[in-house]
Amino acid sequence: MQNRRPVATFSLVAALFPAVLGPVAETTNKTELQSLVRLHLPGCQFRFDAAGKPEALIAPTGEVLDLTAAARENPEPKEALGYWYSLTMEFLSRQKIKAATPQEAAGVIKLLHALWRGPDFVQKKKYNTRRFDGGWVIEVDHDFTHYPGKIQTIHPYELLLDADQRGVQIRERCYWYRGSASVYSNTVLSVYERELKLNRGLNYPEVLEKELSKAWENEKAQMTIKPEQAQRKE
Repeated sequence: MQNRRPVATFSLVAALFPAVLGPVAETTNKTELQSLVRLHLPGCQFRFDAAGKPEALIAPTGEVLDLTAAARENPEPKEALGYWYSLTMEFLSRQKIKAATPQEAAGVIKLLHALWRGPDFVQKKKYNTRRFDGGWVIEVDHDFTHYPGKIQTIHPYELLLDADQRGVQIRERCYWYRGSASVYSNTVLSVYERELKLNRGLNYPEVLEKELSKAWENEKAQMTIKPEQAQRKE
């Protein structure tokens, strides 16, 4: 059972061709986007249009992210059950961005949002990270104090790491869960298979929400037990 969003056209061109670099326009938003790219993707370059506006981001391999198309995309189900993916997420995943610290992990999702929604979107959000074995969960909340309004909830992102603490996969969860990737994915899959057999998945979303809530309470309890055990050993 997949959770669908409206389909939007997106194209990611993987090709080798020279980057035509133009002047940097002196606008706040553009400078913020370029700062994020310099910080997290120092090997990438922008290609500018005739007006000096970034139209593409080019990786060292020559792979090209079309920024106009990126702004129109909507993440969709693709691989593992319970996740949304986008071509911008996949592009950034292939760059293996360093994410050893909470600031770096949050910065990866800020970069994703700046490329997708623009720097103004990032400025209105609060990014909180939680470490788990093998990666990070990044929660994105709206800053209602400074930017009041009716805003759609953003589900947590997962950033999976390799042994060098570099991001190898970015994906957004379809359901709200603050814990580890393994517990989330196992719960989503097991509940789906069980509910499919019981009543063809009719009550799947409601049941899953309750099961994820229980799973998170169990994870939090384990987090409390482990430090206590470590203190006893000392």
